[in-house]
Amino acid sequence: MKKFLTEDKSAKSKSFFLKDSSTVVGNKFIDFLERKYKKTKKDLRICLHKNRKSNHHDMVILQQKNNFYQPHKHKRKGETYHIIKGKMACVLFSDKGKILKIFLLRKNNIFRTPLNTYHTMLPVSTHVIYHESKTGPFLKKNDSIFPKWGKKFEDNLEIKNFKKKVFNKIK
Repeated sequence: MKKFLTEDKSAKSKSFFLKDSSTVVGNKFIDFLERKYKKTKKDLRICLHKNRKSNHHDMVILQQKNNFYQPHKHKRKGETYHIIKGKMACVLFSDKGKILKIFLLRKNNIFRTPLNTYHTMLPVSTHVIYHESKTGPFLKKNDSIFPKWGKKFEDNLEIKNFKKKVFNKIK
């Protein structure tokens, strides 16, 4: 895969950029993500855009069920998720932290998060692989807004109880 990908060593999670944007991202890339995941047990992504400053970002992302992704929102950016493999719950919250809706996304489902709405993604299967599309550029700390009520999710018991509640509702 070195022929097709360059690792972004400065990224927060293990990330790779395509060397040639005219590459078809198919099963060999999905297999690559799963092989890397089995070795590292870490989240991974393949960025289809040129760099962090690109005006549009497309990524193929592998996230694992064991991790928790803090609720957040974007004032000017929506995100579109297209599930490639596995299952993922998308949870939407009110500004005060009340769960508004829970969506269970399966293979081939496409979901767009509303602008300015707190949300989180919870992999339901051991890991989920999905295509994420959103407006760039990546703004680091200014990219996402984290709610004050989200601090409760710094406690592992709160995370465990929240996941259990969500998973029970989507059964």
